[in-house]
Amino acid sequence: MFDRIYELAGKLDEGSTRDLDDRARECRTTKEAVNAAKSQLDGVRTELSQAWQGNAGESALAHLDDFRRNRERQADDLEQSAVSFEVVRDALEKAQREARSTREEAKALEAELEGAWKGAEDNPFKLPGAWAKQAKTKIQEGLLLLDMERIVRTYDKVLNDEGATIRGMKGHIDEDAGAVLRAAREKDAGVLSELSHILSVLMKNPNLGKSLLMDKLMENPELAAEIYKYFGFKYSSNGDFYTTGEHSLQSYFGWHDLYDKAGPALGMKLHETSHPNIEFRDPETGKQYRFEAWKGSYGHGGSFGGEVALYAKDADPKGPDNIPGYHSAAEGDEQIRVTQQIYDKNNPDRVYLTNDGQGADGTDKRHYWNLAIQTDPNVDRESLGQRATIHVEDRPAMRDEMFKAMQRYAAADPTFKPVINPDGSISYTWEK
Repeated sequence: MFDRIYELAGKLDEGSTRDLDDRARECRTTKEAVNAAKSQLDGVRTELSQAWQGNAGESALAHLDDFRRNRERQADDLEQSAVSFEVVRDALEKAQREARSTREEAKALEAELEGAWKGAEDNPFKLPGAWAKQAKTKIQEGLLLLDMERIVRTYDKVLNDEGATIRGMKGHIDEDAGAVLRAAREKDAGVLSELSHILSVLMKNPNLGKSLLMDKLMENPELAAEIYKYFGFKYSSNGDFYTTGEHSLQSYFGWHDLYDKAGPALGMKLHETSHPNIEFRDPETGKQYRFEAWKGSYGHGGSFGGEVALYAKDADPKGPDNIPGYHSAAEGDEQIRVTQQIYDKNNPDRVYLTNDGQGADGTDKRHYWNLAIQTDPNVDRESLGQRATIHVEDRPAMRDEMFKAMQRYAAADPTFKPVINPDGSISYTWEK
């Protein structure tokens, strides 16, 4: 993973902010030349309008007016192109700065690991410490790689957006490259960066993950509001559990195969539906989806619950979210409604909690992630079962592919039992 971190940082270094500056200047220089030509046309038009009379003259003047307006559109397009190049320049400069910082962190981490093993070469008593250091480093290394991929992905999105703006120009200013959306992109990138920082804090202090789910902390309205703002967690008094909103930082981070490996360091001991992964393609759109479920203990054993999530990957293999092992959180019409139950598999009639789409925006109960966690250290994670119903009956082709993928997983995990209901939804019970 260290090599991949250095490789991504190196690719960003290949970009030149100076070249982008030069292109912006060239656009504005050409714009001034076009405006000068338009001014000359204005003068010619005034003189000719005094001499040209009749239908032929009016027709000629009309053609000249069209020519002048075309010059105006060219000038506007050139200015907008300059703005787009500057947006890309700013994004590249920021990405290079963040990538250099992440690369230095990786180098320091790699040096620490090499030092630990070097110290153990002549002293066998230091081997346990070296192994422990390697285990911790693997997790930190994975988080650094995720951060580096986030940096590249954020820059690529700006690059693709501004490229589309320039290619789609039709003689008017496209607001996509304006200050408002530019500020929104920078805000999103800042949120992703903040999540990386929060994860690093949790690595250093795993008990913080437990404390976030404790009822005592959530009794403070101001603290509860901050936790919901940054982590998306909120308390549902109706069902006595915590869930999460669609705006949470988790939605920006999507899903990567490395996340499950980081779970124990964050105080989670979970069963997950993987190996084989429940992945499939929508035959109508070509998009790839990943369905994932978890159940078990959270907060270092202080809580229990489950999760059901749907992630998506662009159909274009060169798309910005087509990073190996990575899927974006399902958005908009891709989201699904899920009803999740966590129950005692030794006594199936005993239901600990039910989340019927709580945490979703609006009343449609569609979400990318159905989460339900309850604070109780006395519930054994090995006794938990999960039931869920996924409402995808309005997308039968995609539903059928999802069900086939579930059946493939069920062949490897007989405790996972999916069925298609008469109304077209999918339900399953899972007792791994």
